[in-house]
Amino acid sequence: MTITRRLAQLLSTSSASDIPPHVFHQAKRSVLNWLGAALGGCRDESVGYALAMIGEFAGPRQATLIGHALRLDALNAALLNGISSNILDFDDTHARIVVHPTASIGCALLALSEVRPISGRDFLHALVLGIEVECRLLDPRVADYKFAWSPTTSVAALGCAAACARAMGLSEQQIAWALGIAATQASGLRETGGTMSKAFNAGQASRCGLAAALLAARDFTGSETALEGPNGFIAAFGEARNVDAVVDGWGSTYQIEMNTFKPFPCGIVTHAAIDACLELYRQGVRGETVRSVQLNVHPVVARLTGRENPAGPLEAKLSVGHTAAAALVYGRLGVKEFSPACIADPRVVRLRERTSVVVEQRYATDEAEVAVTLVDGRVLTQHVEHAVGGLERPMTDASIEEKLRGLAGDILTDAQTSELIARAWSLEKLDDASALAGACASRS
Repeated sequence: MTITRRLAQLLSTSSASDIPPHVFHQAKRSVLNWLGAALGGCRDESVGYALAMIGEFAGPRQATLIGHALRLDALNAALLNGISSNILDFDDTHARIVVHPTASIGCALLALSEVRPISGRDFLHALVLGIEVECRLLDPRVADYKFAWSPTTSVAALGCAAACARAMGLSEQQIAWALGIAATQASGLRETGGTMSKAFNAGQASRCGLAAALLAARDFTGSETALEGPNGFIAAFGEARNVDAVVDGWGSTYQIEMNTFKPFPCGIVTHAAIDACLELYRQGVRGETVRSVQLNVHPVVARLTGRENPAGPLEAKLSVGHTAAAALVYGRLGVKEFSPACIADPRVVRLRERTSVVVEQRYATDEAEVAVTLVDGRVLTQHVEHAVGGLERPMTDASIEEKLRGLAGDILTDAQTSELIARAWSLEKLDDASALAGACASRS
């Protein structure tokens, strides 16, 4: 049996009763975090530009556009909501693989729930399985993937297809086809970092995965060796190692248990340095008293976020120099600290220009040490072993709720936000998962 077919078999025979309660709870935490990120990003100019184009061609008004009063056809709603969910860089992160799994899958399932009957329990079950497929495919034991491919988006279409196919109750054969249809649409380049296209990739994956499942439901065929074939997904994106590892230990642990949530809306690998800078600020260090900053970080931090002079908000989110400078100047790092005004703030510019990055091979990806040299010559250091929000220092349920409320504040009323939170926490009890979508809609 091929790996593609074996995955289809595992997906088709999985039951919601197999999922432990604590895994479902983590799924609901992921849903809350995703919806907060989507509400925070739903009025971004990138969403407006995409909506203006899609509005000319959209089909029937079937599905909710998160944070808006209007509706779109299900496929384009998945696309737009995917952009909203990713544009702020506030979405969840798998601790070991550094992929952002929930946004694309959640948006595909949300749109599907408005055109096909899905219970809240089935929604959560499908989300868990979609994340399982996505993260298992990215396991470094399975393949050595080319760095140029964006890991979040190259596998997200497959995770979305798996989730939607399972939620629809497709047969093993149809699920195999859905995986094959999604695999041939997989895409996403790291080169899009710092542009709107990075978030477009997340939305496109959502739309592609949903389309794959809907096509397979009508017996549209796909390759049953799409993953492991000589001209398949793994061969296209990298080099195979142990493809069978995709299904090793299935059901014994769940990838969603490794999900972490960001306290800062920027690249996850910058968070340890941000933590250190904020701690120095709490100790009395202020940007104007700093002569220079040295960031000692893991090599991947420099590789992914080494932009020294970000041209705009999207590049600033991938600039460890900007995040450190802004944290030392403002003593906080939220959405506003990535605005054009903050990027151009002379205090931030001065400090950013005096910030150096030093690679420490021995550091973990969520570890950093910051050394600031003050104008009086003193040198102060702050070491962070594990960034806040990670597995070792996780965000609490209450802090995830607070994050959602903060991001939804300009979009929903307090009562609407409370209702959305209540529906997310009780999702497994909802007979109709589309009630979650209804709670995401703005009244204006």
